[in-house]
Amino acid sequence: MTKRVIVYLVIAFLVAAGVWWFAVRPGKRPSTEPPRAHEAAEVTTVTFAGKLSARNVELFLETVRGKKITMLIISSGSGEVDAGIKIGSWVFDNRIDVTVENLCLSSCANYVFTAGRRKIIKPGGVVAWHGAALEESGVSDEEVRASVVKDFNTWPEGNREKANLEDLVGKAIAQARQQGKERMGRHSDFFRKIGVDESVCRIGNEKYGAKDFFFLSAKDMARFGISGVEAPADYESTDLVPLLIKGKQIEFIRVRD
Repeated sequence: MTKRVIVYLVIAFLVAAGVWWFAVRPGKRPSTEPPRAHEAAEVTTVTFAGKLSARNVELFLETVRGKKITMLIISSGSGEVDAGIKIGSWVFDNRIDVTVENLCLSSCANYVFTAGRRKIIKPGGVVAWHGAALEESGVSDEEVRASVVKDFNTWPEGNREKANLEDLVGKAIAQARQQGKERMGRHSDFFRKIGVDESVCRIGNEKYGAKDFFFLSAKDMARFGISGVEAPADYESTDLVPLLIKGKQIEFIRVRD
C-alpha cells in the first residue's frame, strides 16, 4: 500500500469519526492559547437584604451600575426615608420587577415595593407599612426636647455651664421642623412620580387604629394605584409569627369604602 493511499485512508477515518482537521499553513505556528470560554450569562437579578441606609443603598447602586437588571429580590425590615426614595427611584426609572421573599417593611414598603413594575410577594412573605414622612403623628417638639436634654446631660459640667439649654432646644426644634418639611416634599414628589397615593403608607395607623405595622390585600393596594401585584391566594392569612419583630405587631387591614 502506497504512502498516498495511507494518508487518504487516515483522512477518511477522521472525517467519518467526526474529528475536525485543521491545517497549519507554512510559516505559521499553531496557537498555544487555550480556547476562549463562553462569556457568562449576564446577571439580570439582584438581591438586597438588610436595612435601607444611605451607605447600604450607595454600595448597592454602585454594584449594579451599568448592569441590565430586571428583577430585584428584597428583604428589609426598616430603613431611612431618603435611602428608600433613592433605591425606589432606581427601581421605577429602570422598570424593574420587585420580589419580596420575606419582609418588606416601612421604607421598603413605602418606596421600593410601590415602585416596582411587577410586584411579587412570595408565599410566607409580607409587605407592611408603618406610617410615613407625612404621617399625622410625626416627631413632636416634646420628643425633640427630650432628646436634646438627654444629650445635654451627658456633656461635661463645664460645657453645660457655658451653654443655654433652652437655646439649644429651640434650635433643634426649628431644625427638626425644617428637615421634616423637606422630607415631606421629597416623599410627596416621589409618590407623584410613580403615580401612587401616598396615604397607603399611613392609612392603617390613622384610620383603622393599627398600633404598629399593617398589610393590605392586593385588591386594596390597587385602590391606591399599586398595580401589578402578584400575591398568594391566602396572603391575607399569612402566618406572621415567624416574621414578627420583637415588641412589634403586624396586622391585616381591610380598607372599607
